[in-house]
Amino acid sequence: MLSISANLKKLREKYDLTQQDLADIAGVTNKAVSAWETGLKEPRMGAIEKIANRFGLKKSNLIEENGMELAFRSNQEETNGEDWTEEELKEINAFKRFILSKRQNK
Repeated sequence: MLSISANLKKLREKYDLTQQDLADIAGVTNKAVSAWETGLKEPRMGAIEKIANRFGLKKSNLIEENGMELAFRSNQEETNGEDWTEEELKEINAFKRFILSKRQNK
């Protein structure tokens, strides 16, 4: 349970989000996010999925020990260490999905 709470907090801090911002993304209250971050409760899989989709992450990045460090390290490698905005990363991920879908249709 501690890994989820640490990962969610790291995600919020990286993107400079408030607990309310993350709550809006997950479709819950800010009190729920607070309970997640303190380890009192765990988010439901639906909330984890919404958060992961919003930031182009794997659900495992939010659940597993050091998952966010692995995600951030992977993003740095994929972007050659360049600092991309959240919107730019979303466009990059959408383009990657488009290319992969073309590959699957061949």
